[in-house]
Amino acid sequence: MNAEKLQGFLFHHGEKFVVFVVMAASGYMVWAGLGIESIKDKYQPDQLTSDAQQVLASIDEDHTAAVVDERRPDNDIVVDTMKNKTPVNPSPYKLKHLLERKSIQVTIPRQDPLLAAPRAVIASGHLTTIAGLSTSGSYKLADLEGAEALEVVETQPVRRPPRRSRRNMMMGMEEDMMMMEEEMMMEDEMMDMDMMDMSMTTTAAGRPFAPDGDLGMRPMGDGKKQPVPRLGWFIAGRALLPHGDVIASFRDSFLDADGFNGMRDQPMYYDYQVQRADITDKSVDQLQEADWVDRNNRLDDLFRAYSKWAGFAPELVPEDYRDDNITTYVPPVLLDDYTAFSLHPDIPMTSVREQEMEAARELPVEEAITRDNVELAGPGAVGGLGMGGMDYEMDFGMEEDMGMGMDEMMGMGGMGMAFGAMMPNALTRDAVENKLLRFFDFVVPSDKSSPMPRRSYVYRIRYGLIDPNFPVNQTQQPKVSTLSDDVYKRIRLLMEQSEKDNKRVLSVRWSDWSEPSEPASLPWLTNYYVGPVDRGRSQPSEVRGRPVEFTRKPPKAKVANVTFNPGYLGRMPHWMDVTAGSVLAFKGEAEIIDPIALAVKKLPEAQMNSASTVIDFDGGRELKIVEDEVSTLREPGVMLLFDENGGLRVRDEREDQRMYRIYSFSKERGL
Repeated sequence: MNAEKLQGFLFHHGEKFVVFVVMAASGYMVWAGLGIESIKDKYQPDQLTSDAQQVLASIDEDHTAAVVDERRPDNDIVVDTMKNKTPVNPSPYKLKHLLERKSIQVTIPRQDPLLAAPRAVIASGHLTTIAGLSTSGSYKLADLEGAEALEVVETQPVRRPPRRSRRNMMMGMEEDMMMMEEEMMMEDEMMDMDMMDMSMTTTAAGRPFAPDGDLGMRPMGDGKKQPVPRLGWFIAGRALLPHGDVIASFRDSFLDADGFNGMRDQPMYYDYQVQRADITDKSVDQLQEADWVDRNNRLDDLFRAYSKWAGFAPELVPEDYRDDNITTYVPPVLLDDYTAFSLHPDIPMTSVREQEMEAARELPVEEAITRDNVELAGPGAVGGLGMGGMDYEMDFGMEEDMGMGMDEMMGMGGMGMAFGAMMPNALTRDAVENKLLRFFDFVVPSDKSSPMPRRSYVYRIRYGLIDPNFPVNQTQQPKVSTLSDDVYKRIRLLMEQSEKDNKRVLSVRWSDWSEPSEPASLPWLTNYYVGPVDRGRSQPSEVRGRPVEFTRKPPKAKVANVTFNPGYLGRMPHWMDVTAGSVLAFKGEAEIIDPIALAVKKLPEAQMNSASTVIDFDGGRELKIVEDEVSTLREPGVMLLFDENGGLRVRDEREDQRMYRIYSFSKERGL
């Protein structure tokens, strides 16, 4: 039988086969049931009722006699009760001196202070000239020919005096005479100042640059080397170090701890670290840890400052709000105002003592000096820490860089301990809320990781201080018994490493990283400052019955276009007239300022390749006080431009006035 026939047989006879199986199973179950023993053969109802009645009667019977012997107690309850009422003999527990005071030693273990992260990081790009050192003292800009004197622009104001009555005429003449005398006195003073400025100006070849336009510092040589201009293209950063929070953490960790030492147990800032991340092609949220690049620390900045700079710009931040180990020195900026990148808006410009004196001046006279607020001082004391007015500061890096070892710097033997005992500690005084962290990321041609133009960066910073639980001076090491368990585990590893290297390990405690700054970029080589606007001359006319303005003289504005020349390391100012659509570019002979000699030189075939374009400007309207007066007062000008990066910029004559007058040589032109 093949498969097809078998399949056909099952298809036609399958139901019959199933019915046969069901019938066979039913027959087997009937046959098996007939052979089971009946329940009546084993259990009878009458017999079950009789057994239940017997069990119920057995439960109701008295079984006491059977369990009395097992439950009878072995002890006498009355005897045991009387025994428990007997008093205990107190003599073994009695103290010999019941009221004697016992001394209990309570110590607080030393902890590691928590260091709050820096905050409010500000970054901004700048382009300037800084003073460097050179053995020869020669530089490319010094060899240029001096510029000629400028032609004075004749601008005589035309005034029409208002009509006066005969009664007021004499009074008006007296007022005019007084005004003329005041103007003559002012002119004499200005001439004296000009003569003084000219006498202070260098005698180098070239037209002298007005000293009042020098907003930077004056460099000085060190005897062996002379100052020369150097490129200062950098991104500057400022941040707040939460000094008040650090002091509070030190108080919680050490002030009440065992073995507190005034000299050792206070914040001694030692270093800072700066990292940068490129966000030109990504957002800050997309940054990974690998995107952050190390840029600055204290030792690198000190080496650059002492080996390449010709001095430092005068510090503007009060001493109370900075620390030499974390507040980087301001570069020796030439000609330019450096306040923009050396200050922080949350750092006061006055010292704590000046603030206290100002607050005392505002008090009523009877409350200004009382027995509670007067401070007694011995001869020669001028405040501070009671040590001749000299605040105690330790600049670890300076002594180390000058060859003094850390152990020598921190003290000899037990002298530091004794000195700390008699010296007031920073934890016991009111602390300023913040100190200034400052850093500079310079463009260095030889450094491939230097910031690049047209790139956008963010910065973060952290600070470090000397570990108070493992000081550099071994004689000031706290006892192991005074340390907490966590601190001891950490210090033990440092001790083992010091013994292995036969040299004291420098332990620096670091804060967390700050939040990233706002994006910053390097500025381009050109800048411009808006001057006065001339609205031109127009004449109303009528065309086909409609009024129109016919422009006889198109409006124009003055602009001081200033380009930084990277080859000569000087600024090239160009005074130019612009109209709507003008491009702030120039090619030809230009003037360039020598920042070292404060002289204006002549640069042939100069180029100012700015792509900034003037879109439109407004202002220049005549401001009249009296209707019939021709006034020289004009409404300040406002200019809208496309900058070289394609962005819109608005420049205001009021904001640019100072820089415009400097780089347009307004004083020399008689304007």
